[in-house]
Amino acid sequence: MSLFSFNPSRALARSLGAVLVTVPALLLAHGPEAKAVKARMDSLPATLKGINAQVQTTVAPQIVVANDSAHTLDILDAQGRSFLRINQQGVQADLASPAWYRSQTAARGVPLPKGVAQDAEPRWALVHKKPHWGWFDPRLRTDDIKVPHQVEHDGKPARLAEWSVPVRFDGEASALAGAFRYEPLPPGSFHSRLTSDATPVAGVTVGLSPGTVPAVHIHNQSGKPVVVADAQGMPHLRIGPGGSFMNTNRSNGEPRWVKVAGGSRYTWTEPRATFGALRAPADVIEAGQRARVASWSLPITVDGKPVAVKGVVDWLPGEQIAASGGHH
Repeated sequence: MSLFSFNPSRALARSLGAVLVTVPALLLAHGPEAKAVKARMDSLPATLKGINAQVQTTVAPQIVVANDSAHTLDILDAQGRSFLRINQQGVQADLASPAWYRSQTAARGVPLPKGVAQDAEPRWALVHKKPHWGWFDPRLRTDDIKVPHQVEHDGKPARLAEWSVPVRFDGEASALAGAFRYEPLPPGSFHSRLTSDATPVAGVTVGLSPGTVPAVHIHNQSGKPVVVADAQGMPHLRIGPGGSFMNTNRSNGEPRWVKVAGGSRYTWTEPRATFGALRAPADVIEAGQRARVASWSLPITVDGKPVAVKGVVDWLPGEQIAASGGHH
């Protein structure tokens, strides 16, 4: 992941890099951006000077934070326990905290490793050397937010409910906060899909869950390591055997793998599988037809041998989304 320039656009997610998550491939056909309820962040309080934060919708609402200050930012769970620390030394995670594992997934009912419990002794580990991170916070889930019939009928943006994530900054209590908003759907959306074989080699399957930033899902039953490189060509993620691991050595030396999940499945949000702008070209929108606007590929190896993982990005007009049941 590289330090990102903080702009309210998809470029933030691209420059942040592939934020790792562990979510099964059971998501909506057109992703969360086909929903009219969005989690949005309010302006940060003045006390959080040096902190940049934003909500990005990937497979679900996701908070991304950069800490450019000299102080430590602690992210607290619903019970007030810190599970993430972001400072100039990088990002630390409490591997004994249930919230650490739940914050990597957009799914509910995450199985917790042995020794992980709300009252367990903290076990801090460095998971990233740069002071920025992204996570799926359960407090931003939009599933249960209801849109009043009159609001939907009026078709105008409306603030429906509030959300808040408590933090400590330099030891002082504060919060990342915002609202759940009803926002009428745009004239269409981008839809990323795979064009390469879903089983590139025996025992390895690849899937894609669409969203503003799509999520790539790999299930590795081959008994051989699957390695995903980052945008600079450095080993970034290893899936199996024995779980999923993140490389915390961002220099040119040997990878230093830190286990981030058990099992043979892993999913990460992948900015390289997006279109490079917020809107399709004007002629594509005016045509009112599904159209291919980009193609992409990922550097993935199985047991050291490159495999083809490729896809395209299509523009879907709003009428096609509505016909498929994408509205909230």
